[in-house]
Amino acid sequence: MENDLQLYSQLLSLPLFQGLGKADLEEVVTHTKLGFHKFETGQIIVCENDICNQLHFLLNGQIEVTTVSAGHSYQITESIMAPELLQPERLFGLTQHFSKTFKALSTCNILTVEKDEVIRLSDKFLIFRINLLNILSTYAQKNERMLLRQHSNSLESRIIRFFADRCLRPAGQKTIKIKMTQLALELNDSRRDVSKALNHLKQKGILTLRRNFIVIEKIEDALQQTRL
Repeated sequence: MENDLQLYSQLLSLPLFQGLGKADLEEVVTHTKLGFHKFETGQIIVCENDICNQLHFLLNGQIEVTTVSAGHSYQITESIMAPELLQPERLFGLTQHFSKTFKALSTCNILTVEKDEVIRLSDKFLIFRINLLNILSTYAQKNERMLLRQHSNSLESRIIRFFADRCLRPAGQKTIKIKMTQLALELNDSRRDVSKALNHLKQKGILTLRRNFIVIEKIEDALQQTRL
C-alpha cells in the first residue's frame, strides 16, 4: 500500500500524469507495462543517436546532459534535477533518435514507458493525451519564438544567447567546450572582437574562461545582465 502511494505520488509529479484521478492512476499502474531502472553515478542513461522508442522519466537524482553540435565543433554540458522527461519530442516525428547524451551525476531512478503504451494511454485517457499535446506544442512554440525573437546588437548578449538557445534548460551552470575561432565563426564576427567580449564578460563575473572552455555558473543571471 505504501509503495503504491509512493508510485502514485511520483507519477503525479510528472507532467504527463498530472490531472489524473486516483482511479485512473490505479488503472495505469495495473495495466501499463512500466519499466523501472536504476543508474549509479557515471552511468550512461541514453546516448546521442540512440533510438527513442520509449519515454524516459527521471524520478529522482541529478543527470548530466551533453549536447554536441552537428559538426562536432563544440559541445555544451549542463545538469538537470528530477523530475524530468527526457526529450519526449523524439518519440514521434521525422527523427526518432535522442539528440543528447544523458549521464547520471548521482544515483538516479528512471521510469520508462514503451511507445505502444504511450499511444494506448493517449487513447484511453483524455487528460494524458492533452498533457502530451501540451508538452509537444510548448516545445514547438518555444523553438518558433526563439527564431523570431529580436536579436541584440551587443556581441556580449549574442554570445550568451547563443549558448542559452542550445541548452536543454536556460538556467543553471553550463560548460561549453569551444575554440575561440569557432565561436567567432558561429557568431559571424571576428575572433578579436569575440575575445574582447568574452574577457569583458569575465571581468563582470558572468563567466569563467579556461583553455577551450567557457563556464557560466548561472546562465539565467547572464541572460538578465546582458539583455537588450
